[in-house]
Amino acid sequence: MDSIKLHKHIIITGDQVNPLGVLRSIAEGGITPIIIYAFESRFRKVVISSRYVKKYHKVFSYEEAIDLLIDTYGNECLKPFVYTCDDTIASLIDLRYDELVDKFFFFNAGRQGKINELLNKQVQCRLAEECGLAIPKQEMVEIGVLPKTLKYPVLTKTLKSTMGRWKEDYYICEDEQQLLTAYQSIQSPKLLLQEYIHKKNELELWGYSINGGEQVYLPFQKSYFRLSNRSYGGYMYFTQTQNKELVDKISMLIKKCNYTGCFEVEFLVDNNDKLWFLEVNFRFAMSNYGVTFGGVNYPISWAKSVINNKIETNFQLKEYFTAINEAGDFGQSVVTRKVSLLQWLKEIRKADMLFYYHPNDPLPAWSFWWHKIIRKIRKKIFKKS
Repeated sequence: MDSIKLHKHIIITGDQVNPLGVLRSIAEGGITPIIIYAFESRFRKVVISSRYVKKYHKVFSYEEAIDLLIDTYGNECLKPFVYTCDDTIASLIDLRYDELVDKFFFFNAGRQGKINELLNKQVQCRLAEECGLAIPKQEMVEIGVLPKTLKYPVLTKTLKSTMGRWKEDYYICEDEQQLLTAYQSIQSPKLLLQEYIHKKNELELWGYSINGGEQVYLPFQKSYFRLSNRSYGGYMYFTQTQNKELVDKISMLIKKCNYTGCFEVEFLVDNNDKLWFLEVNFRFAMSNYGVTFGGVNYPISWAKSVINNKIETNFQLKEYFTAINEAGDFGQSVVTRKVSLLQWLKEIRKADMLFYYHPNDPLPAWSFWWHKIIRKIRKKIFKKS
């Protein structure tokens, strides 16, 4: 038996699409994942409706999830692997690094609290610049304070995704008055203001590392057919990563962070094709199943690398494939009438990979859309009453 199958593989999660890709990858590796599920809904059960979920623990918070993790799986003969799919749980696990490090394998930066430091976008930008990556001009300000050096338009960003309302605190402000208006809605006490760069596209690179970034592997990159100013696009394409200079700079950045784990690095592509560093996600990001679909079982390949103390790169990789986040793209493209429903359905049929629907695991998609329908019906009922 493959030794990796002797370890337990545990995902701590809410009900997002990110963990759906991770658990499908683990199951395709011949392993039954264990889910610690911190989510409550009568109708939406995207993660636990997967056919691959045979065992899950229901909890009411991520703090409770970590307590359960330690109490239930903290004394295994072989250290279990623990996977994180959002910044909140990554942050909380990092704050309990000392308790966990001898009992589990998990994404980390070598000491307690380091991931939380790295979640700060200003820290990330400084390290990225030291590695030769271009960063937009920026200022850190208290809420309500106007920039001293930046020219409008500017972007508002939370310093950390765990502060304020994360994406809801993101605004494009054309002038001082728009910024002051945005401040009235923003909940984060501190912000990173950045110069607004008109984007032609976005570029994301996907990889994993071991031994504090001593070895790094970046098999795939992703860009978009359609973009949104306020968010990611929903219709995208993956290709093999080929820009060696960029890979070398990212590898240097990951080593500077002393990071071990799976990650995703995001860039903005301007109208002159210049790349501008945006951020690193020190966890599984939304499109993670694309790496597995492309030929590298994302969580299992990282886990094997940890056990073997060596990253293997001898994979049969797809050169190019397309994907659609059908939930996100429906809202961004069909509801806003950028794309007709008929055209969108044609694109869905042509796409190589979908985020929610999988022919071998269809129930999560049905659960998501059923939840959407129920919410719409309930809103109409409450409006009438």
